[in-house]
Amino acid sequence: MDDIDVIIIGGGVGGLSCAMTIASAGPRPWFGNRRVLVIDDGGSDLNKARLFNAPGIVPGTTGVKTLENLRAQLGQYPVATLVAGRVVRVERDGDRWVVATNSGDSYTCETIVLATGYKCCDIEALPVSPVPHPRGGKADRIMFEHDDVYRVAPNLHVAGLLGGGSSQFAIAAGIGVQVAVELLSGWAGKRTHVHDVPEPSQ
Repeated sequence: MDDIDVIIIGGGVGGLSCAMTIASAGPRPWFGNRRVLVIDDGGSDLNKARLFNAPGIVPGTTGVKTLENLRAQLGQYPVATLVAGRVVRVERDGDRWVVATNSGDSYTCETIVLATGYKCCDIEALPVSPVPHPRGGKADRIMFEHDDVYRVAPNLHVAGLLGGGSSQFAIAAGIGVQVAVELLSGWAGKRTHVHDVPEPSQ
C-alpha cells in the first residue's frame, strides 16, 4: 500500500476515533489525496468490557459490539483502511517511517500515531521509551511523555490511554480525536475541526 500519510497503530477506541476524525476531513480541499491506515492486532481491552456510562453508547453494549460498530463507522470513509496485524518494528528512513508487522508486511508513512493501550508497547526501534502511567492505577501501566499536541517525537504522536488519560471510553476517544484535530490543523494551515455539518469554506 503506497502513499500513506498517517499510520495508526492500534484499533481500540483511541485509534479508531483518531482515524475516523482524520478520514472525515477527506472532502476538504486542503486534505488532498491523503490516506490513513489503522493496523489492529485485535488486543483492545474494550473486547472484555460491557459499557454502561459511555456517552452515545446504549447501556449494556459489549465492547466487542462497540468495536464492530466503530470499525463499520470508519468504513464509510474511502480514505481510511483497516488491516489486521501486529506491528513489531518502527524505524526512520529519511523523512518517512517504516512500519513492519509480524506477518512480514511493511508500510511507509509520514506520521505515526501510537494507540496500543496502556499495558504494553513492545515495538522495536521506537525512538522513545514508555514511562509509568500517572493515572493507570496499577504499576504495570505505561504512557509516553508528550507535548501539548500529544507529540512524542517529530511526526510521532500518542493517542488513547497511552497518552496518559484515565481508563474511560470517552477519555480514550477524546485523546484520539484531539490528536486528529492537531494533524488536520497542520494540514489546513490553520486551527480547524471537522463536524458532521459540511463547511466547504474550511
